[in-house]
Amino acid sequence: MEEPKDAGIKLDGAVAEARANNPSLAAARRQLALLQAEVSINSAYPNPSLEVDKAISAGSDGYEAKLSQPLPLTRRAGTAGAAAGAAYEAAQKELEALETSVLGAVRKAWYALRIAKERRNFEETNLKFSMDILNKIEMRLQTGEAGNSDLARAKVESSRSGFHLQEAETMLSSAAGELNALLGRRPDAPLVVSENGGFSLAPLPPALEPLEKYTALALARRAEPRSLALNTKAADLAVTLEKSKRLPVPELGLIHGSADGAGYSRLFLGLELPLWYNNKGEIKRALAQRAVLGYEEKRLDLEIRREVYNAWLELGLAQKRLASARETVFLLNDLRRTASQDYLSGKIDLTSFYETNRVFLEENVNYLDALNGYYEKTAQMDAAMNSGEEK
Repeated sequence: MEEPKDAGIKLDGAVAEARANNPSLAAARRQLALLQAEVSINSAYPNPSLEVDKAISAGSDGYEAKLSQPLPLTRRAGTAGAAAGAAYEAAQKELEALETSVLGAVRKAWYALRIAKERRNFEETNLKFSMDILNKIEMRLQTGEAGNSDLARAKVESSRSGFHLQEAETMLSSAAGELNALLGRRPDAPLVVSENGGFSLAPLPPALEPLEKYTALALARRAEPRSLALNTKAADLAVTLEKSKRLPVPELGLIHGSADGAGYSRLFLGLELPLWYNNKGEIKRALAQRAVLGYEEKRLDLEIRREVYNAWLELGLAQKRLASARETVFLLNDLRRTASQDYLSGKIDLTSFYETNRVFLEENVNYLDALNGYYEKTAQMDAAMNSGEEK
């Protein structure tokens, strides 16, 4: 018999869909197209100009045509094109950094949805268990083995279990809405998470490496330092470009005309003289932008180190919490079932049973929270190091 096909979205599928459809990434790609057009615009050589004058006085058939071409003394177009090209490449790296951030959020949201589903399943099972206990107490009430107080307590606990299931359903819908938004879907769109692949209820976390290793990997892999280097290159070229604009731009041309029935032609050389302004403001602005980027290098280095440090600390703590919670849940695995049997056999009272039940529920929920924390901090560390591996 063929096994039913898993139609739910897997982690790698969610990552691929977000890469293609995430609204923030789509907007950044369109912005990148604008910068690519700027490269062509700034690389263009100045166009020639043509002027024609025609005499309109009575009996006159004279005219004059003037063709001129600016001839920059510096490689102004090449410098402007190179600056725009560096800015475009920097934007590509910024898009890569944004993609790392978005896909890290997708991984967190996918794990949160998967664990929310486990939480919902757990609360469903607990509600069935509570209703089973309530039914048995009702039967014991008829035989005189249980009192009205036991029945009232069992009804309260069943009602509480029902609310916890509703709470888990809401958490599941909220987690699905968060992932849907990252995938470029409506938050209320149907979304089923896969039961297979990319997730384990009992993961075995690898031992953490020294902080220095993670920091070195982050500084080598992250796109932000490369983006900053390209922006710095663009700023240097902008300074060179603005300084070159202080030089006059020659204009070479040809004049051809006709007057009194005789034609004539002559060459001319024009010159734009930057006497009044000399591009001082633009040069000052370009130098200031370059200075800002020089300080940004140090700030970015410290920011990356801080992110890695926090991720390293939090992942270590998440691993310890998960190990502790797993051990506790293992010890409590059969405790509730044994306690219910002891109550029904008269060995313990109902209050003792529900105290055991409370501890059992709290520790199971705590384990799911610890599991979510572990996967979330793992995704956070992957994003800090620009590691795209699905765990």
